[in-house]
Amino acid sequence: MHRILSGIAAAIMAVAFVLPLQAQAQDTKSLLDQILERGSLRVGTTGDYPPYSELDQASSTYKGYEIDVVTQLATDLGVKVEFVPTTWETLAAGIQAGKYDVAASGITLTLERLKSIGFSAAYLDSPLVPLVQTKDGAKYAAWRDLDKEGIRIAVQSGTSAEESAKKNFTKAEIVPIVAPALDYQELLAGKVDAAITDTVFIKKALAQYSDKLVAVDPTHAIEGQPNAMMTVRDDYVWRNWLDTWVAMKVQSGFFDALFTKWIAGS
Repeated sequence: MHRILSGIAAAIMAVAFVLPLQAQAQDTKSLLDQILERGSLRVGTTGDYPPYSELDQASSTYKGYEIDVVTQLATDLGVKVEFVPTTWETLAAGIQAGKYDVAASGITLTLERLKSIGFSAAYLDSPLVPLVQTKDGAKYAAWRDLDKEGIRIAVQSGTSAEESAKKNFTKAEIVPIVAPALDYQELLAGKVDAAITDTVFIKKALAQYSDKLVAVDPTHAIEGQPNAMMTVRDDYVWRNWLDTWVAMKVQSGFFDALFTKWIAGS
């Protein structure tokens, strides 16, 4: 499950340095310059997806894997970090509207999303796997066994899991669940037959409900899920800096340490 992308770190760094620094418009500064001049990195995050991003309602502070990522990013930029609440459905719109510089919440980089929005280099892979109730575990040897008429599958609305489920399941009914409700909670309530989420989030669900939920063939995922920071698409100066930062942090073991802190030990 744990596949930090260290094997391609050198390639990422090489590409970052040779990436064509296409001319920015004369009247438009790179986002990198704007962040440095502003003195803050604005981060859109949902706060509803532990262990990636979780909002403590009592203290109004965020914690999680991605929170540590962007906090260190801001430190290395020499600026403060500023968190901006957002939702899964409006992640990309917030970037495009200039509400925040990056979004980080356990967000999956997909080819479809890359058509309209930018991403940093990926730094974590957490594939998609179905969950079912333990009493139904023997019914499904593989995820494809769920693709039948009459089967209802929960996914978090606005996530890559929803996008993947609609693409890979043509017979089952896909049921989008809007936060703060969670897909596996609908499964526990008996409102759906399965829930599809990433293997990191599944660890949380199974830790809480190991007697009630089981993963379907977790060694054969529906799709890989490379996680990255979402950002603007066509700012090559900023993307060059950001991708180089990711590559250097991969090489330093930074992401491995975060995996141990937030995921392997959770």
